[in-house]
Amino acid sequence: MHNYRGEPTINLAGIAAMLVTIIIWVGFLLSLRAETQSSLTPTDLGLMRFAIPALIFLPWLITGWQRICRVQFRYLLMIAIGGLPFFYLVSLGSQFAPAAHAGALVPGTAPLFVTGLAVLVFKEPLPRNRLFGLGAIVLGIMVLLANGLFNPDSGYWRGHLAFLAASLVWAIYTLGLRVAGINALQATALLCCSACVGLLISLLAGWGKSTMVDSNWQALWPFLLTQGIGAGVIGGVTYGIAIGKLGAEKTAALGSLTPAFATVAAVPLLGEAFSASTLAGVSIIMIGVILASGIKWQRAEAKQGSITDLKTNS
Repeated sequence: MHNYRGEPTINLAGIAAMLVTIIIWVGFLLSLRAETQSSLTPTDLGLMRFAIPALIFLPWLITGWQRICRVQFRYLLMIAIGGLPFFYLVSLGSQFAPAAHAGALVPGTAPLFVTGLAVLVFKEPLPRNRLFGLGAIVLGIMVLLANGLFNPDSGYWRGHLAFLAASLVWAIYTLGLRVAGINALQATALLCCSACVGLLISLLAGWGKSTMVDSNWQALWPFLLTQGIGAGVIGGVTYGIAIGKLGAEKTAALGSLTPAFATVAAVPLLGEAFSASTLAGVSIIMIGVILASGIKWQRAEAKQGSITDLKTNS
């Protein structure tokens, strides 16, 4: 793993792509939580999540196959595990813990895993401002999940473990996108097609169960929209674009804004509680995101550079 290409500077195109991705992630997390209240199974949601984009992006997999085959297998595996393994871990966690906790622990802790892997494996430097930001994110997550952490009888800890495992898997996938050197469409096609193969094997072997044929359109369309079109088609592409424009670590840091959106959206849509600790935790996480992303610091550096250039020219 020697071709980690460093971190680009902050730019509006990358931020816009990541904001779209965050909104889609919120819908993805809320729909997984809502699935526990419906007759659909995780396999049903997996089919909607991966089959639709697999059909749409299959031409990019075929046309880019020679380029994909030149990528080291371990990088392709890093991308593939961001599909079915990640999906089932989040689905498992959603059976035990609220959507706000999923938003905090999956994208919320991803910057910690991404930065840790980038520093330990790729020998990337760790700027002080990013270290402070990551520390604030950890503090915010602890505040946000205080009730579940100190009340094991709630059973939330089971969901928390699954969410943390999903976050680690997502961090590996994020770095895989960065080092593989294939474009967002090819990466999305690879992820979704490999996930479909896994789902097909699961159904044929009797490991997975589907009740989709017994469900009506009214029960299916919200999940088709959030899982298939949103997370599957749009989200996969916008996340790949964000990584290409911002880099893996900044993208993961901005992804920590997801808890704020998920917590607020879960109140009217799922009827989940919004406490003072939730508000405090979300606020601290957002501060940590700003610090870890390096937006403020890079503007200051750019301003200092302009002053230096002015002095030099004069």
